Amino acid sequence: MNWLTVERKEEIRQYLSVKNFKKIFRLLAPYVWRYKMSYLAMIVMLLIGIGVTLAFAWFMGNVIDAAINGNFERLRFLLIIGLLLVIYQIVSNFVWTYVETTSMNNIKKDLNQDLYAHILTLSSSDLNKDHSGKWMSHFTNDIHSVNAVVGSGLLNLIRFPIMITAALIYLMSISWKLSLISLSVAPLAIVAGAVFGLLLKRNGTIIHETISELTKKLNDTFHGMTVIKSFTLENLFHNQYRKQTEDLYRLELKEAKIQGTFYAGGQAVASLTFLASLLMGAFFVSQGSITAGMLLTFVNLVNLLVSPLTGFAGQWAGYQRSMTALERVVKVFDQTKTAEELPFRKDVIQISQGIDVKNIHFSYQEYSPLFQDLSFKLPAGQVTAFVGPSGAGKSTLFQLIMRFYEVNDGSIELDGKPINEMDVAVLRSAISYVPQDTFLFSGSVEENLKIAAPNATFEKMVQAARDANIHEFIMSLPEGYQTELGERGVRLSGGQRQRIAIARALLKDAPILLLDEATSALDSETEMLVKSALQRLMKGRTTIIIAHRLSTIQHADQILVFKEGQLVQAGTHAELKREGLYKELIQADQFTQRSIQRQDVI
Repeated sequence: MNWLTVERKEEIRQYLSVKNFKKIFRLLAPYVWRYKMSYLAMIVMLLIGIGVTLAFAWFMGNVIDAAINGNFERLRFLLIIGLLLVIYQIVSNFVWTYVETTSMNNIKKDLNQDLYAHILTLSSSDLNKDHSGKWMSHFTNDIHSVNAVVGSGLLNLIRFPIMITAALIYLMSISWKLSLISLSVAPLAIVAGAVFGLLLKRNGTIIHETISELTKKLNDTFHGMTVIKSFTLENLFHNQYRKQTEDLYRLELKEAKIQGTFYAGGQAVASLTFLASLLMGAFFVSQGSITAGMLLTFVNLVNLLVSPLTGFAGQWAGYQRSMTALERVVKVFDQTKTAEELPFRKDVIQISQGIDVKNIHFSYQEYSPLFQDLSFKLPAGQVTAFVGPSGAGKSTLFQLIMRFYEVNDGSIELDGKPINEMDVAVLRSAISYVPQDTFLFSGSVEENLKIAAPNATFEKMVQAARDANIHEFIMSLPEGYQTELGERGVRLSGGQRQRIAIARALLKDAPILLLDEATSALDSETEMLVKSALQRLMKGRTTIIIAHRLSTIQHADQILVFKEGQLVQAGTHAELKREGLYKELIQADQFTQRSIQRQDVI
């Protein structure tokens, strides 16, 4: 068979495999167990509901027989039974809806929170493998598929087999011959459900990937709006987004056709089975084998048999699409966490010996090593500058010191203790970091400053802002420290954002200070003032600076020169300026020479 390609065989094998189902079960079982009383209540209502449904079929048949026989006393009794059944259904429908909605929202809430917490503990290398839009789609799309897996979808997979069995037993008690007619549709329904389930799962996988791509595009659009406008890319991005949305529309339309075909086929089978049972039943009534009431009961029971058969197959088919979304969530939880609990700010430790980098090896990709057997010391209480061409590994060393990435071999020690043996929260609580690309959170100026020291007094926060030369600007804002900064601090200039980041680092008051181009966005006058603040901050602290301004680094206690991941020079400015790469960098104007004639404060 030409259609049964290797890819289709593998797809069918995965579809029939229970491996992914087991993973999803292991993921969701604890959440279901957490709300076991709600599920127990729904299962009890489910079983009672099946009995009530069968009772309705019995009720309708007996009403007809009582009416034909003129038994009004029995009709009055049946009327009371009917009212009780109706009242129960009304009440149970309300309770079921409330309990199911509550349990589903609780499970989604807990799963959402646990997924967020798990992502917070992933390593930077794992996080950087995927686009932020894909991470977002797990929350905006994938988690919502849990309803079909542990909500009504799961309960229907329990209810339908029980309903089929109960209806079949009742049908056999009325007429085994008629029952065989109804039962003949079972193999067809099962096969149809399996086939359509495979089609829906395949299409559902593509739909979820397309939604993820759409989220990526939107994320890129909002974060890169300035670039889009400056390069007049509006039409190009719109065309790309329109193509993606049209692809999603075609996939959704394809799914609608698959579902429509399946349900239309199921309805046709149900209708034909009903008509065949009705005609055969009418013949048996004319022969006196069964009563008219029994026939009415039977045809109602046929619906209770055929509808669950086709419904079970359809439910399974829909179940598959939800499974594809949750499989994506499972893959996230399968990624290894860097910590068993979420890190939180710890008491600051004192540094006496410094940082010792011993024979480290590191690479972002296995085939392209960055550091090989790299060693150097960063003495406590001294200022060390990292210099070198772009791509030499300077910023990567900062990432390794903070354990955003782990070294492949060797060790980085803090006061003689390997940092990979330290509590990561203790390590990072001892470090103040000012990155080259400053990130500010949505919220007020005060909220952005106090993330460094939540318990800091207002006076201490203001002093940190003064030291970073940003206080006067903050006070000029409409609401001062309560002014909202907008997403990523979009309402501020680059220099203003960087000064707030420096104030944040000052407020943290940690013994280790990492400055990655911390003054790169400052003008000459502001740079002088901030350097003065940094000089006070660096006193007695272990400070590491990455900078391309000679005025920033020339008074460092030691300068380490890197090239392509190798340490090629080490010494003071006076020692290094006479030879080697450091001299070449100066001569090639790799350092910005601004303010060299001024009295430098670092």
